[in-house]
Amino acid sequence: MAKQKMIIDCDTGVDDAQAIMMAVSRPDIDVIAITCVNGNVDIDNVCRNTLRVLKICEALHIPVFRGCTRPIIHHDEDASFYHGQDGMGDHPNPPEVDMSCIQAEHAVNALIRLTKLYKGQIKFVTLAPLTNLGVALRMDPDFSSRLKSLVIMGGNMQGKGNRSSSIASEFNFGTDPEAAYMVLHEMKCPITIVSWELCLKDVYPWEKAEECFHLNTRKSNFLQAITKSTVNRQKTNRELGYISCDVFATAVAIDSSIVLESVDIFATVELNGSLTRGMLVADWRDKLKKSPNVTIVEKTDVEKSLSLWRFMLKD
Repeated sequence: MAKQKMIIDCDTGVDDAQAIMMAVSRPDIDVIAITCVNGNVDIDNVCRNTLRVLKICEALHIPVFRGCTRPIIHHDEDASFYHGQDGMGDHPNPPEVDMSCIQAEHAVNALIRLTKLYKGQIKFVTLAPLTNLGVALRMDPDFSSRLKSLVIMGGNMQGKGNRSSSIASEFNFGTDPEAAYMVLHEMKCPITIVSWELCLKDVYPWEKAEECFHLNTRKSNFLQAITKSTVNRQKTNRELGYISCDVFATAVAIDSSIVLESVDIFATVELNGSLTRGMLVADWRDKLKKSPNVTIVEKTDVEKSLSLWRFMLKD
């Protein structure tokens, strides 16, 4: 059976790292590129962290592309308060990598080129602000019609924000609302959204997560090192289990049977609200009378997702 071609767009922090590990571990997935964008940390750290993960996974053959260095409308915000100053939990002994491995081609140009080369074959997974996609849509309006599908980790519909500068928006959408708006309104391929609220609900039980942290493989030791501070933070916040948003989205992209409940609906992004800018707005009452443009995941098979997470930690 032919492998599913996949591109991952990321701002590699702690959960992006795990998502990359999950995708490259799968024998049925061919990750043909990883595109980097400013988000959790600055673009240089994002690129460096991505190479570190690929080195741990012995997958440095996968090309990594440097993308946009700031949102479409610039503002100074990152998630270093959560992911650490380096984006990887301030790992005490991070793997050394050669930054010359980053491709010379810009990520947006690579996306346009690869979708032409593999027309209709690529499943695109976005784990970061959607700046690279927004720019790609402006450079080539037909770009998205050449994708097989798009899975987005982002957005929130209940006002449960997770940004330091906003009370009501999720980080990926809130960091670049204009790009998120463009993607939802202009993409011509099927879009599946894994929202922040879903990630808060469909968590990995702590006892099972701890088992994975202590498998004593090279990958699990790396995982334990980069997640130490986020695990402590989540336990302090009395989360019901371990939250790794980008892992949940990647699991959905790898195996669609993980989705147990979903809804097809029209959704947009608030651009003007002083308290809600960047919030995903779903038309639950069909007031706008518009055809659905996204599929929002409402429930997943946590055990099946956890099995993919556990599998990725094998050496």
